[in-house]
Amino acid sequence: MMATVLLSAALGSSPLTVNSIVPEAGDFRVQTIRKAQGEADWPFTADEGYLMCAPSMGQKLVYFVPQNAEGENEYPINIDTNFMAMAIINVGRGDAFRAYANYEDLIKRLSPYVTMGKRLCDQPAGTVIPESSL
Repeated sequence: MMATVLLSAALGSSPLTVNSIVPEAGDFRVQTIRKAQGEADWPFTADEGYLMCAPSMGQKLVYFVPQNAEGENEYPINIDTNFMAMAIINVGRGDAFRAYANYEDLIKRLSPYVTMGKRLCDQPAGTVIPESSL
C-alpha cells in the first residue's frame, strides 16, 4: 500500500497509473507450453510451464513460468529478444535456460516464444488459452 502511494506521488500528474506500471495477477494472459518430443531448439531447462504476458508502460512483458518434475510452478523468468534487458531482470536465473553456444543462439531459441507471448498479450486480461492455440 505504501509503495503504491509513493509511486503515485512520484508520477505526479503523469497520465500513467500504478496498474499500468506494475501488472497485477488479473492483468496476465496465460498459455500452457511444453517441449515437443525431439524438439532441438526448446530454450528452457523445464520441459513444460506457462507462457504469460502482461502490458506495462506500453510494453508487452513476456514471462515463462517453469514447472518442476512435481508439477509445481517455479519462479517466473522474463523472456525477450533484448538480451541486456532480459539479463538484468533475470539476474541469478541463468539456470532456467538450456545450455547455449552464444547469445545469438539463445535469442534464436527464445524468439518464437517471445512472439507467441506478445500475441498472447493481445487477448483480454485474465485470458487462459488452451495449449497450442497461438
